[in-house]
Amino acid sequence: MKGISLRYRALCCGLLGLAWGWSPSVWAQVEPDTSALAPMDSLFQNTALPDPVDPEPEGDIDLIPGVEYTIERIDVAGSGNLDQTVIVLLSGLSVGDRVTFPGEMLQKAIRKLWDQKLFDDVSISVTQKRGNSVVLEIGLVELPKLSKFGIFGVKKSQKDKLREELKLSRGLIVTDNLKYNTRNRIRKYYRDKGYLDADARVEEVPDTTLNNAVLLNIFVEPGPRIRIKDIRFEGNENIKSAKLRKAMKETKRKRLWTIFKSSKLIREDYQADQKLLLDLYNEQGFRDARIVSDTIRRVSKDRVLIEMKIEEGRRYYFRDIAWLGNTKYPNEVLDKILRIRKGDIYDAKLLQERLFFDKNGNDITSLYLDNGYLFFNLNPVETRVEGDSIDFEMRIREGRQATINKVTVSGNDRTNDHVVMRELRTRPGELFSRSDIQRSMRELAQLNFFDPTALDVSPVPNAETGTVDIEYKVVEKSTSQLELQGGWGGGRVVATVGLSFNNFSARNLFNGKAWKPLPSGDGQTISLRAQTNGAFFQSYSLSFTEPWLGGKKPNSLTVSIFHNIQTNGLSKSDPGRQELAITSLTLGLGRRLKWPDDYFTLYTAVEYQVYRLRQYTGLSFLGYQSGQSNSLNFKFILGRNNTDVPIFPTQGSNLSLGLELTPPFSQMGQRELEDAEARIRYEWIEYHKWKFSGSFYTQMAKNLVLHSRTEFGLLGFYNPDIGLPPFERFYVGGDGLQNFVIDGREIIGLRGYPNSSLSSAAGDPLYTKFIFELRYLVSPNPQATVYVQTFAEGGNSYRNFETFNPFLIKRSLGAGVRIFMPMFGLLGIDFAYGFDPLPGGINPSGWQTHFIIGQQF
Repeated sequence: MKGISLRYRALCCGLLGLAWGWSPSVWAQVEPDTSALAPMDSLFQNTALPDPVDPEPEGDIDLIPGVEYTIERIDVAGSGNLDQTVIVLLSGLSVGDRVTFPGEMLQKAIRKLWDQKLFDDVSISVTQKRGNSVVLEIGLVELPKLSKFGIFGVKKSQKDKLREELKLSRGLIVTDNLKYNTRNRIRKYYRDKGYLDADARVEEVPDTTLNNAVLLNIFVEPGPRIRIKDIRFEGNENIKSAKLRKAMKETKRKRLWTIFKSSKLIREDYQADQKLLLDLYNEQGFRDARIVSDTIRRVSKDRVLIEMKIEEGRRYYFRDIAWLGNTKYPNEVLDKILRIRKGDIYDAKLLQERLFFDKNGNDITSLYLDNGYLFFNLNPVETRVEGDSIDFEMRIREGRQATINKVTVSGNDRTNDHVVMRELRTRPGELFSRSDIQRSMRELAQLNFFDPTALDVSPVPNAETGTVDIEYKVVEKSTSQLELQGGWGGGRVVATVGLSFNNFSARNLFNGKAWKPLPSGDGQTISLRAQTNGAFFQSYSLSFTEPWLGGKKPNSLTVSIFHNIQTNGLSKSDPGRQELAITSLTLGLGRRLKWPDDYFTLYTAVEYQVYRLRQYTGLSFLGYQSGQSNSLNFKFILGRNNTDVPIFPTQGSNLSLGLELTPPFSQMGQRELEDAEARIRYEWIEYHKWKFSGSFYTQMAKNLVLHSRTEFGLLGFYNPDIGLPPFERFYVGGDGLQNFVIDGREIIGLRGYPNSSLSSAAGDPLYTKFIFELRYLVSPNPQATVYVQTFAEGGNSYRNFETFNPFLIKRSLGAGVRIFMPMFGLLGIDFAYGFDPLPGGINPSGWQTHFIIGQQF
């Protein structure tokens, strides 16, 4: 045999493994991604390797077929920047191996080199022969490498997004497969956005500045965005077309009122929505329903029409339901929970919910799992389908009750273990309960120390011992807040500094090693705030809360103190100085109740306030300008909060009923106060204040929540000779911010109207307020939670019960945005239109802009 060369040629290959050295480029360069490249094995499926090409003469070298020759040396030609030793190792050949010509070993060597997806041509040749020894040469032709790529035909913003999507990088081997996948990724990117005609063209141009390198010019043609003009159904006799269209979550026809859903056509979403249609039919008893055909027709350049033909089939009903294997609970108990009777319309979804997972926990599986039966198994079996009726047999394997063996928590890098563990409802030695796990997860989210989207739990059961280990996984998030503000108000610069540490550790206050940068981890809260615009206004406050006083029960202790001063700017020695100073000290205790359920809390507090007036004109309507008033009041707040998360609740409610009252000091003495001076009448402030608020959250769709809220407030008095107190009155209207008014008034926000514009100058003792908000979560990121909202709002304040009319309210509509950042708290802006005139006016309030800092409406 005169010379020999074994050669195969690749159609396309991709990069795998070896690094290349390249000079910097101004073109787009991102990290490589080989996930989109088709595996080379797929090129050989159902296709045998081609036979070796006839040997090419390499001189007078005689090789005898079937005779074994020893490899004396292996040379590599055409490897370029690749290490020749690595090439030999990849081939699987070694000096000293014995080979035949032709032979399986050489074919395997070529296959291994092909599998690297680096070469356009691979050959093995015999260059020398001495006796039974041969010298082999591995000949390679490298595929070109990518040096740069450019994108043409779209705007710069789209180019940047496409670069992230394509994941092309300098040094990537350019193959037909790479160009094919690049084109497909661009088409998919645009088709997911509704550009069904999108296409791309990839051109390969040699790079003359580098050896064996190419440029890729990518020409993008997005085409028009295709929208759905209409969706029509045929054969739907029992379910109206409007209801079928509503069941399709992502595929919507173009309508003016389509706000949160676009009308673009995406194939994957369309197929998923077809399944939802059939699910709707199954819920109505049509278990044999199917889509016979569907047609998508182009009716214009940028519009399509979807037509579906449906075969509903017959409607089925539940008949006999039997229980098998249940020893813990009798049939009557299980039937009561299942709540499905003979003759009810067959509903597969409802059956699954009642058997396995009802959102309120009222299902068969929860009944067992909440009582320790972790190894419980339920298998519903259709035993007979007769006519339009279906019989079921519920086959139960109860298993043994599981006891909790070990409870652990991981991921709490800052928060101490005992802070997390005390919130958990699952404890070692107790029976396993799924509802306890769900409640524990809710309590961890309510702490607001952890990312609620990253909370996880891992039960690890052991069937042999009848125990289960439970691990809670958390991810810490920033909880402290810093408030630094510089603004303009009242014609002056206003400066605010505030600090709030929501996971503080007071016991480590004097431990230098715990300051990182502050001692944290014990769940305590300490807040400091100072605000001033110079001599005219100053406010200082400090509060501390221990949520678990004593560490054994969730009884909280709160201590707070504040001091506010409002003046006309003159010095203390000036006889014309006007001043109102308020100093307050509050001591509060809170505890969780077990009745009516353990979502209830009771907060009680005692507060002592001192009001010092010096020629203050803000209360001149009462004839009270100078003097000192004292207030000793007691607060009782009964609340119930079962919302799922604190920042963007999607379900549950938050109710609060509060009573704040002082002793009836005027009834304790014998003084006549009807004609007494104001400083004597108001020496001891007396009143009772009632407040109720209720917020309700309903999830309408993914990330879409309806929030409804109602409020009511009443300020009353004991002695008609004294009447209402000069402080604690309600002022309705505006954004709800206190601004710089510190004379003891309570500001009630009502968007669409200026601040405090809906109440009398002296304030009012009665108000009502109603809110409906439709919220949409834009970003769930715990570092910057963002949601937008539209709202309808109404409310008013009243001078007494005689003028009270719950239907006589000031109305507004508007929209806004909220951003919650752990460092700064809740920030937002609202634009609202007030439909009604201000008191004494005739024209609507009109458009108002409201800035939101820290408070909720």
